[in-house]
Amino acid sequence: MHRRFVHFLAFAAAGLATWPSTAHAGKYDLDLTPLGSIEQQGDSTVIIQDNAAFRSLSSQLGTLIAPKPVDPADSLGLSGFAVSADFSVNTISGGEDYWRNTSDGADNAVPTMQIMGRKGLWPGIEVGAGATHVFDSRMWALTGYGKIAFHEGFHHLPIPSIAIRGSFSRLLGAKDFNMTTAAPAVTISHLFGLGKSFSLTPYVGYEALIILSRSQVLDASPACDEYPDAYNEAPADCDFPAGDPNAINKPASEFVFDNGGAIVRHRPHLGVRVIFSVIRIGLEAMIVPQGSSEGDVDGETVVDGSGLQQQYTVSVGLDF
Repeated sequence: MHRRFVHFLAFAAAGLATWPSTAHAGKYDLDLTPLGSIEQQGDSTVIIQDNAAFRSLSSQLGTLIAPKPVDPADSLGLSGFAVSADFSVNTISGGEDYWRNTSDGADNAVPTMQIMGRKGLWPGIEVGAGATHVFDSRMWALTGYGKIAFHEGFHHLPIPSIAIRGSFSRLLGAKDFNMTTAAPAVTISHLFGLGKSFSLTPYVGYEALIILSRSQVLDASPACDEYPDAYNEAPADCDFPAGDPNAINKPASEFVFDNGGAIVRHRPHLGVRVIFSVIRIGLEAMIVPQGSSEGDVDGETVVDGSGLQQQYTVSVGLDF
């Protein structure tokens, strides 16, 4: 059985590696350039960065790409493995400036797909790996998790199963972002068996999502070349301030959004998993309260101003 699991992961990795890289930019291929601008202050020019907008955008994007459990507390067991495709609708604050200025018309709901393979190891221990894709973008996230079910198997008694879980993701395909997420979680569930081939398992859980984000090097005025042309003159539209007859050539305009510290989002969730023979179906709902964590960037306190998010997932797969 474990060979099938390895083959699934190899197939998924090959699919990601061969995914077309020449596709047109999508609605959610974010451009962070508008979050920085050049301003004249006295005789000098400075770059103004909207660190609060970057933190809020990172908070909501990290919530989108972080892996969703879509699974109860019970482990698969030593010889078990499962594969699934999980389709989610995720709400964002699409009307906020940090989305409107960086996306090509963000909506308030973003669809994502998660592909996950799960393998039981020693009784009570389970691992999984896969990928999450944000539709209408080039963004993927490589994901993985480990779970320890230290209290399971009391299916004929009114005693729940309890498991702890740790997951991570790494964002790929976003030209301006360098993002990693990690999340410890706890899940409580109880299995109700009907016959030998049908089971229903409702569950509830809580996850503390930790998001670490910084940007690549950005240019506050990308339309201008800061180096003089062949005639040792810079283009007129690169002078700053614009329209000033005494304007000088474009000043240095590169900037970076530094990691302002961990962004923490709370993800309580509930769901149900149904297994009929080897067919696996799951439903899950997550309600993510608005962000409030603070960070520090060059002595400036930056607050996560992201709004409440909701995530609803339908999972289909096979359980062996």
